Amino acid sequence: MKIERSDRRLLIWAGVFMLLVILALTFLSQDEEESGIPSTYSAQRSGAKAAFLLLQQSGYKVQRWEQSPSDLPADLQADPSHTVLVLASPFRAPTSDEKNALQTFVDRGGKILATGRNASIYVPQVETEIEPVPSPIAKEYQPQLLTPLTRGGAIQMSPVAYWKGPATSSLAHYSDGDRPIVVSYKAGLGEVVWWGASTPLTNAAIAKQGNMALLLNSLGNADDVQVYWDEYFHGEQSSLLGYAGDPPLKFGLLQTLLVFLALIFTFSRRNGPIHPLPQPSRLSPLEFISTLGKLYRRANAVHSALAIPYARFRAQAARQLGIRQDVPAADLARALKNRLRYKDDSLAELLRQIENALHNPELRETQALELAQQLNRHAQDLHSQNLKLNPMERQETDLHANRVPGAHARTN
Repeated sequence: MKIERSDRRLLIWAGVFMLLVILALTFLSQDEEESGIPSTYSAQRSGAKAAFLLLQQSGYKVQRWEQSPSDLPADLQADPSHTVLVLASPFRAPTSDEKNALQTFVDRGGKILATGRNASIYVPQVETEIEPVPSPIAKEYQPQLLTPLTRGGAIQMSPVAYWKGPATSSLAHYSDGDRPIVVSYKAGLGEVVWWGASTPLTNAAIAKQGNMALLLNSLGNADDVQVYWDEYFHGEQSSLLGYAGDPPLKFGLLQTLLVFLALIFTFSRRNGPIHPLPQPSRLSPLEFISTLGKLYRRANAVHSALAIPYARFRAQAARQLGIRQDVPAADLARALKNRLRYKDDSLAELLRQIENALHNPELRETQALELAQQLNRHAQDLHSQNLKLNPMERQETDLHANRVPGAHARTN
């Protein structure tokens, strides 16, 4: 199939445009910024995807929980004694109902593993003090006591908060000096484990010494617990709208839109109405007027420049009035006033001035131009009135005809 020259040109331009778009997306796209959220969906350094997958491989019954704590299964709400809820650095503020649901969950025997500085607004009996400038480099911390949580030995963490609650009701497993960073305590029939940061369970630190052991020891035996890893307080959503802002989907939709617009353009180009291109006039009306004016000036025909529009005016007026064209100017002005009801009294004086100017051998261009302009104004005024004549019974009478010398009544 032979491709027309115009189609080839269109395909070439479309290819160049798509190449420029690809190059722009390649060089202008930036690496995804570090969010700092320990989400199980995130493969960034601060994400927790590696820890989640490792728990699955280790035999834990673990699943993401993307709904409110109030929507936990009814059997878990009734007896959560073998259930662990992981709140890894949550940031979405809970409602009063959600906070009451967490309190009830712990009171009935559930366990909560909470990390970070905001744990106090989710978990009961938690009091922390914020570290104003957290260290960007994780430090190693040795166990304070020999407990089930410290069996893995030293851990590495970069605390963002420290425990401030009463030491009598809690057990400090790891401390930074005299400030606890890993604490557990009983609440109702359940238990709360708090970490000063999510560092040990992040992708960047989960493989370091003691960190994985701390996570497993905080959750408990894989055969005895069901783990729900909260993503609700991270704002994560599993629907398509939740991922609409991600760069791959966003740029994919943009490219789809460009292809759609290209299809619409090509379709409209082939199927739209065909109109001939407007042909510009090779002659300009002003060119004719300018040429005519130069001819008058070269011939010094000032009187002709005024006599021609004056004669035309008299001929049109006489034709409408039904009188001779050589009627005197004063009688012509009177007839226009009486029969056409033209109320501008300056017309008679203008016609008299034109008559005098045409007999003046020293008539100047400026004077002739001014008189022609005034005459043109009167002609336009008469034209705007459509030269309306009086009714037939009043127009064609001897009385009207005899008012103008040389006029006569028209009869059928």
